[in-house]
Amino acid sequence: AYLGLLQRDPQAFLKGASGSSDDAAIDEQIAKRAQAKQDKNFALADQIRQELLAQGIVLEDKPGGITVWRKA
Repeated sequence: AYLGLLQRDPQAFLKGASGSSDDAAIDEQIAKRAQAKQDKNFALADQIRQELLAQGIVLEDKPGGITVWRKA
């Protein structure tokens, strides 16, 4: 691959990261938020969204219960 561009995961490339531990922490928070939503604890789900937003992470809820994130 030229310059290694095709060797990286597309999602990681678009997020501007290389699969760092920060990504794992964000994914863990998203999983906690999904569980809170499932438990109908919307206050906690909103709190997690706001905490991530304060860190510059924007969450986008997609159909089927999938949440993707990107850096603002």
